Amino acid sequence: MAIASPPSKFTLQWLVKKYEASAAFKALAPSTQRTRSNILKAVCETGGKMLVSQVTRNTIAAGRDRRADTPLAAINFMKVMGYLFEWAVDAGYARANPVRDVKRPKAKAIGHTPWTYEDVSKFYDKHMPGTLAGLAMDLLLFTGLRRSDVYRLGPQHIRNAVVELRAQKNDEPLFIPVHPSLQKSIDACSISHMAFLTTPVQGRPFKRESSFGNWFAEVCDEAGVSGRAHGLRKLLAQIVAESGGSNAELKALFGWTTDAMAVHYIKNANAKKLAQFGAKKLKKNMPSPLLETKAPHLKKVELFQSVIRGELSCDTIFGLWVQYNPLRILRSNSASSSLIAFFATIFYPSYS
Repeated sequence: MAIASPPSKFTLQWLVKKYEASAAFKALAPSTQRTRSNILKAVCETGGKMLVSQVTRNTIAAGRDRRADTPLAAINFMKVMGYLFEWAVDAGYARANPVRDVKRPKAKAIGHTPWTYEDVSKFYDKHMPGTLAGLAMDLLLFTGLRRSDVYRLGPQHIRNAVVELRAQKNDEPLFIPVHPSLQKSIDACSISHMAFLTTPVQGRPFKRESSFGNWFAEVCDEAGVSGRAHGLRKLLAQIVAESGGSNAELKALFGWTTDAMAVHYIKNANAKKLAQFGAKKLKKNMPSPLLETKAPHLKKVELFQSVIRGELSCDTIFGLWVQYNPLRILRSNSASSSLIAFFATIFYPSYS
């Protein structure tokens, strides 16, 4: 078997090898390392022999444009190349970061779909408490952990009814109180390993988050639910935000290091509340066939139209006269002046 020759010095492929061997790269979460390496491998397959000095703004823009049909792939390409050259500049292998001035394509990522309450109920109908799938659901739902953290979660991470561990993605410390329902679910299962979740056949802890994710997708499909593990994290974040959770509380609970995600969920929660308030006002003031449900000024307009059309009897008109302008009736010297005052309140509510 032929041994691959090392990449020529100062080529893009050489730079990638240097980057992957660096302390900065090794400090990344394993999943992040894999993602970046896969993207860089694809880059090197087409442009690995190019000299680092030849990689310019136009080179990056061309790579972006080749991925125009898949905007998210183009964005990820630019992100990873940016990380590579940011490190290269700091390490003295490049004079500048060619990605910095290249405009990223706009792509609104749909991302993982949040679960609904109906989805959760449907899942539990299929996978009862005490089952492995039921435990997986409870761990995800009541902790909000990423799948990269939940698959390795075990009894050693619970101290004084609080889950304590560091997020694999960003090494942020997490402190999550154990919900009583989650504790019942844990107690109902036989735990004999350092991880709560084990493979259904061999009964051993999952080796990788992807293995756990694939298995959880299968049990979701069995329940007729299209949601996936990360969608439960989004549901929980949505619930906390709609319950009035603050920016700091969301960041602490979900291990976010920036405000972006917390602001996103709070903004959506506030928009939902404002829409509900607006709908209530609309319902209160929207014209309706039933006079009782209308706003006062709309009642007056309709009543006036009925008077003009001759649809109301004299007794009814007099009753309305008393209802809307009782004080003016007492002050008036004539019925006509009070009637004028009544009509005035229809078109000028502030008159009354």
